[in-house]
Amino acid sequence: MIVNKKAQKLNKTNLKKLNNIAHLKSFHTKIKSVNSDYDDFNIFIKDFEYFISTELKTPANDLSLEDKIFEGIINRLDFLNNYKNITLRIYLESQKKPKYFLNLSKNINSYFNLFLNTHLEKTISNIIYIYAFNVWIEDNNSLDKTMASIGHAFENINRVKSFISKR
Repeated sequence: MIVNKKAQKLNKTNLKKLNNIAHLKSFHTKIKSVNSDYDDFNIFIKDFEYFISTELKTPANDLSLEDKIFEGIINRLDFLNNYKNITLRIYLESQKKPKYFLNLSKNINSYFNLFLNTHLEKTISNIIYIYAFNVWIEDNNSLDKTMASIGHAFENINRVKSFISKR
């Protein structure tokens, strides 16, 4: 049976291979061997985020808001550890092209929409996610620094809340 390369989607096997070469200049050429549509890197990002969305677990509903946000961010970053080189490549490319960044942001928001309810909750989670992501870039697989950064972010948010409530 001949498989149409155009119909092939991202999976654990081809992502593992792509992750090993994500740092190479030839990465854009190599991803086209998985799917010719990846000539448009935005389509690759969409398919990568779709793959993540089908594999990623959301936090339990019975958790506190802070725990939901913490778990949601850690679940995503822990999963992305498997594809850290690809994730970093997408991040670097997104800094150059806003349309990639918008696509990525939309997908991250969709993930938070699965378990957060209000606009404020989603805004807080996005701010903490951005902060945690930048720590995650330099962190190891244990995510100790990333988890600590999320804890510090919540401490700072709680300080601001208490300052505002005193007014």
